[in-house]
Amino acid sequence: MQRDEVTKKVEQIRKVAQNPEQITQNIYDVSCKFEVRDILKNLDVLKRSGALLSTIHMTLLVLPFIGVASVGELFKSRLVKDGEGKKDAYYGAKNNEKINWRMLLISIARRFIQLVSKDKEALLEMEKAITAIILDDSANQKTGKSIEGIGYVYDHVSNTHILGYKLLVCGFWDGRSFIPIDFSIHKEKRDTELKKVEEQVQKTNNKIKAAEKEVKEVKTQIQECEAQLKETKAKYASNKGKTNKTNMERKQRKLDRAQAGLLKAKDRLNTLKEKATGLANTLFDLKANHHFCGLSKKDFKNQYKKSRDRNTPGYKRKNETSQSKNDNAIKMLKRAIRSGFVPDYVLTDSWFFCHKLLQAIIEIGRGVHLISMAKIGTAKYTLLPNGDILNPHQIITKYERKQGKNSRKYKSRYIQFQASYQGTRVKIFLVKFGRNNNWRMLVSTDLNITFTKIMDTYAIRWSIEIFFRECKQNLQLGKCQSNDFDAQIADATLSMIRYILLSYCERIRYGITIGGLFKELSQAAIKENLLVGLHGYFFELLKLFAEIASVDFIGFYEELLRNPRSEKLLTAIGLNQNKTPFFNVA
Repeated sequence: MQRDEVTKKVEQIRKVAQNPEQITQNIYDVSCKFEVRDILKNLDVLKRSGALLSTIHMTLLVLPFIGVASVGELFKSRLVKDGEGKKDAYYGAKNNEKINWRMLLISIARRFIQLVSKDKEALLEMEKAITAIILDDSANQKTGKSIEGIGYVYDHVSNTHILGYKLLVCGFWDGRSFIPIDFSIHKEKRDTELKKVEEQVQKTNNKIKAAEKEVKEVKTQIQECEAQLKETKAKYASNKGKTNKTNMERKQRKLDRAQAGLLKAKDRLNTLKEKATGLANTLFDLKANHHFCGLSKKDFKNQYKKSRDRNTPGYKRKNETSQSKNDNAIKMLKRAIRSGFVPDYVLTDSWFFCHKLLQAIIEIGRGVHLISMAKIGTAKYTLLPNGDILNPHQIITKYERKQGKNSRKYKSRYIQFQASYQGTRVKIFLVKFGRNNNWRMLVSTDLNITFTKIMDTYAIRWSIEIFFRECKQNLQLGKCQSNDFDAQIADATLSMIRYILLSYCERIRYGITIGGLFKELSQAAIKENLLVGLHGYFFELLKLFAEIASVDFIGFYEELLRNPRSEKLLTAIGLNQNKTPFFNVA
């Protein structure tokens, strides 16, 4: 293979081998341990174009490791041997709705746990470590409006709507490594945006009514001023004394001010009416097209459509796109636990927190607890044991001085309470960092958890952010541009299987994690391992920056992980090199 093809390898593979042949062999060795081919043999009843599906999928699995980005490139490179099928067979394998990709992924994930559990020393560490199931979503951008089920989704990194899907992932943290175990793809009907615009229209209409009332009042005032001025002029005409002249000038100035006020009021009214017209047009478009996920009716109609048997896995996966992400997250959580992935904690951000999720965790039992960030809004909690029914803002106002505590470790101030939320007992922590005035709220069903433990445990959630970035940058997650939705599912599954294989390869052979983002540290110190290879001093420096800038440290660090520009900046200042504390081998 040519040298320039070798340079396309992802960085972590360079520690596995120095040439393509060794790479393929090493990945093959790991896949043999995982018995991937045996798992895939169940698909061989679906033989396509003279090639076994197990052979096709094994080939697709190693594409990024040999510097090939797509099936088209694979056949151009002439790496496919005779008997391994033609190009159509590879596309057909990815487009096959009968393949149960969900079962394939969870089988590989279970095999990972079995293999790492064979190491007695690692097993002892895992027994002591905190385990977690992490739920989070990420936007996957696409380029074609004809892709099946595509639409505009909100991207939290760019704060804009992008053409693509939302990828919801359920992953497992075993105390040392994060592995994906399930996922679903979703589109957004933009109902939230519709509601937001409706609220803006209502507020603008209320302002227009107030402005119209103001114009009417100013006009009445002008009429009164004109009448008073007319009367004063009449007095001055009959008696041109100094007093009458002064009164006339005063009334004239008052009339001038009223007329100027009328012009300003009319300008405000016209501005509001123009804004209302624009919002009305936006609302009309959203009402007409929000079911089309931001696309025009024509684009939606021209999308690729495929008829599927109701009993196939592909039909079920396609139906998930229009289902609630919260509902699917709960289904994935229950599936994961049934498959043997029983965690100590379930970790989510504020978007997923709701009473339905709380109830699901309580019903699961088995010692599983929820730790979630929650929005500080108008939702009320019944504080125990005094029975006060307050929202987070009211709790802060009433109890911050009396019951607020300081954490030296996290340079923060916090309030903790046991409370009841819609009949479910929880423990809440309200926390602010440094001189930042913005508060955050963490909620847990573990009533005995301490502030330090909830902060340390919530930090585990950051590992899924690393997973998203590493898979998108190196393992082709979200790169598929096929119009067929089944191919999108296949592509995402293959990316996640690659991640699991590499996690095992890095963990067993090299003692470090994927992409160099997780540094080899003492596994007893969970926090250090979770901070993605950050050197202790640099991490403290990040906290200091956040404190000086009066920003929320949790939000600051998550943005650093999500923002693709951060890697370039860290490289520019020398923190993204092989021997640096932040990205050990990135």
